Amino acid sequence: MKIKTRSINLSDKILVVFFIFTLIVIFLVKFLTEIDWAYLFILAYILLTVAFIFAYTISRWFSKRLANVVFKIEEMAAGNFSENLKTGTKDEIGQLAHAVNELMSRLNTGIAQDVSKHKELSQAKTDFVALASHQLRTPLSIIKWYIDFVLAGDAGEMNEEQHKYLTEAYESNERLIDLVNALLDVSRIDVGTFSIEPEPTDITERADKALEKFTEEIKEKKLHIERLYDDIPLINLDRRLTKMFFENLISNSVKYTPEGGTVQIVLRKTEKDVLIKISDNGCGIPREQQPNVFTKMFRADNVKRMESVGTGLGLYITKAIIEKSGGRIWFQSPSFDLLLDPKKQSNVPIDKQNQGTTFFITIPLQGMKRKIGTKKLNSIE
Repeated sequence: MKIKTRSINLSDKILVVFFIFTLIVIFLVKFLTEIDWAYLFILAYILLTVAFIFAYTISRWFSKRLANVVFKIEEMAAGNFSENLKTGTKDEIGQLAHAVNELMSRLNTGIAQDVSKHKELSQAKTDFVALASHQLRTPLSIIKWYIDFVLAGDAGEMNEEQHKYLTEAYESNERLIDLVNALLDVSRIDVGTFSIEPEPTDITERADKALEKFTEEIKEKKLHIERLYDDIPLINLDRRLTKMFFENLISNSVKYTPEGGTVQIVLRKTEKDVLIKISDNGCGIPREQQPNVFTKMFRADNVKRMESVGTGLGLYITKAIIEKSGGRIWFQSPSFDLLLDPKKQSNVPIDKQNQGTTFFITIPLQGMKRKIGTKKLNSIE
């Protein structure tokens, strides 16, 4: 924020004072002595010259000190509290500078306390999420094992209705396990304890391996998969993390592309990078929500109506992996707005929905940066 100030000019005021003082002196000298008018005018000229020089010097001195105070207040308004003012003298300007320094010191103390408190709260929240997620993994795994056991018929035969209910319970338990693993990953990303362990890797094999996970869903929706791969040499990648970000992006494309649609996976070797492009002709991302795509728990309003399942953490985790390993990630999606239909009471997409989204990733040819950590991410097996 810029503070509007007027230029500080004291010379004219001081000069007026000295001019009046000079006139008084001249008339007193003329009244008390018989000095000639010519000498009197010379005396007046000398006095006015001295007055001008003195006024100019004093005004510059005062103006500079006041300007320093004003400049520091402007910096404080912009959020800079780093340097104190030199107080110098004990006059009014010195006292003002001292007051500004005192205010700045109190603001610095308050900001430091707020930042410290915020960090403590954030750390406590992260620790709680990590602890709760870790404690949930064991009972969820046991539940999964028992349901698997029953579904396999090892506990006796089931009728069709019982099999249906257990299958739904199994799928719900799987989603909960995915959420717990994602929350653990987020806590490890936020704290910075996850590791990146690059090794020579065939990136095309990692892409195909991730794609295999969605074979059944691709067949059910009759999706057309286009794979356009350059001949890319082995590069240093963390195999698990590479599979993870491929799965996260392919999962979204498969999930939100309509039946009979197309998902395209492109791997291109450029001069310095490997360019990964994953595109679809799905529902797209509303214009006003695009800045939030890589934030925690984000799910666009239009996809919430289509699909209730999802953690909203996949893209946040993917972005963290890519950027921590030295790469870049961004996306393109034709903009459209969401309007509320007062008759249907539901969000109705208009303009350019169903023109899809394309995510881009670049990874340096020299590979991912190694990162020492105590934990591995859990979102993939």
